[in-house]
Amino acid sequence: MRTYCKKSLFVIILFIISLLTIKIQAQKESEYKLSEVIVTASKTPVVFSSLSRSVFLITPAELEIFPVNTVQDMLKYVPGIDVRTRGPEGVQSDVGIRGGSFEQTLVLIDGIKISDPQTGHHNMNLPLPYSAVERIEILKGQGSRIYGANAFSGAINIITKKPKEPVLDLSLTGGQNSLFGASLAGAYSIGSLNSFISFSKDKSDGYRSNTNFDILNFFYNSSYSFSSGSVFLTAGYNDKKFGANNFYSDKYPNQWEHTTTRIAALSAKFDLDYINLSPKLYWRRNDDDYILDNSRPDWYRNIHKTNSFGGELQADFTSPLGPASFGGELTYDKIESANLGNHNRTKGGFFAEQNISLIKGLTISGGFFLYNYSGFGWKLWPGADLGCLLNDNVKIFASAGKAFRIPTFTELYYTSPANNGNPSLLPEETINYELGASFFNKAFQLNGSLFYKKGRNIIDWVRSSSDAVWIVKNETELNTAGFEAGLIFFPRSFLTGIPVKMVSLNYTYLSMDRSAGEFESKYSLEHLRHQFTAILNSILPMEISLTFTMRYIDRESYGDYFIADAGIEKHFSSISAFLNCGNLFNESYMDIGGIPMPGRWISGGLRIKWE
Repeated sequence: MRTYCKKSLFVIILFIISLLTIKIQAQKESEYKLSEVIVTASKTPVVFSSLSRSVFLITPAELEIFPVNTVQDMLKYVPGIDVRTRGPEGVQSDVGIRGGSFEQTLVLIDGIKISDPQTGHHNMNLPLPYSAVERIEILKGQGSRIYGANAFSGAINIITKKPKEPVLDLSLTGGQNSLFGASLAGAYSIGSLNSFISFSKDKSDGYRSNTNFDILNFFYNSSYSFSSGSVFLTAGYNDKKFGANNFYSDKYPNQWEHTTTRIAALSAKFDLDYINLSPKLYWRRNDDDYILDNSRPDWYRNIHKTNSFGGELQADFTSPLGPASFGGELTYDKIESANLGNHNRTKGGFFAEQNISLIKGLTISGGFFLYNYSGFGWKLWPGADLGCLLNDNVKIFASAGKAFRIPTFTELYYTSPANNGNPSLLPEETINYELGASFFNKAFQLNGSLFYKKGRNIIDWVRSSSDAVWIVKNETELNTAGFEAGLIFFPRSFLTGIPVKMVSLNYTYLSMDRSAGEFESKYSLEHLRHQFTAILNSILPMEISLTFTMRYIDRESYGDYFIADAGIEKHFSSISAFLNCGNLFNESYMDIGGIPMPGRWISGGLRIKWE
């Protein structure tokens, strides 16, 4: 407790110094107006301010100022998001939402589903550099009505950059533990064809034995516009080689893993007289080469190859009641694995959504996804949202809906001396309820919500004793209750001379009630109980930007810890220099048992941008 008090005192002093460092002249700053952002947290895209769901938006400005290099690290500051890492810089991260497991989060890039059918451990194998990200939308709570399978606890949609003006962006990073990073991104236009290309390379010797990594990313997108619409092409590639010290077994710390992920998608938007059509075709491939003991690689080695193919067609139109949409999707998953065997499955269904504005300020949105999965048959997954704008600054909302997740191939078929899959698993199901409110003006954004999730047939690895083999079962019931509260304050909206640009405070509380007999759980009860984040962005003398972040995590199984990060940046015309310090107080902590995370890690570099 004394340590936390000292750290808290340091934070308070730093905050006061920032407040007292008054600038002589206010700077002209670009404003990112959330009220004008179109988000995709419903089948029919809507303006952010009109949403009747809990959606957290990470803006381009926040992506620029935070002292992070990856999407995975950026998500650690989102309230209600639990990012549990086995290695730094995006080596491997499991992301859960509101107490949900990493398997229960659907991941998308520009609306294209990229979650891995082999295992959720590969969901965040993102085939794009951080420099390619425009913004991130996080839907909290059930999403099966919108996305179908696997949006059980929520969905993360990464929106990529699509600049229409020529730009060239070069970044170089170096730091402790032989960290090296290079990123190059550029955009160009030829007539109606706009293209964006981004490349990155990151490597390190690691922060302890067998934690070295080498990561390569490539991403490309292009769009071609014509009189009645646009066509989009997307391609991405991710290659990761890394030492996996203790990742999956305490007995064999010298583990090694090499994954490659590829995506390709072709989509379009056709604006016809009375209806808009949006077809999509996409493919994702993930290769996973895992070695249990790298000193004898042929003793126990798993090689998995998964392919996912999908197609979707959505139609948007205006009915007499308001904006509406309907359509369908069909996906095919296939795995070829040295351990899991060769398997495939087909799944898909039909969806519909209707938005209604009965009176000014009152909106209702309802819809369903009729989904079919082999061995489970057709089943309806409905949901509805209600939003009421009490005045120009206050909104309340309520939502309810059902969601489901189908088992991964690992849960169904994995076998090892310590783990056994279960081919008879059923999809897990949940029903979600939420009530929330928000207040917003130029200076403040206040929000809060209460939520309850009732789950059944929850999938988990369990065992009857410490000597028994882990097996996969559909647990009887897992119920989650919680609330979130957040404040974002923009002091310069009414005092233009002060250096503090933004202060953000967020708190999340979770309580889970599990009923599954006398079994020991591997994942279900490692959720967050308390999560607090604080963010300060300020301008110091000589126009140096300071971003200071704090995270307090209290986990059910591992106790609590406090992590602070800091970053400074100075702009010189088209060149900027930055210095980041992760884990400022050198805290010892673990996100996952047996895997200590890095201590203090200092890095810095240069960024050059030509527009």
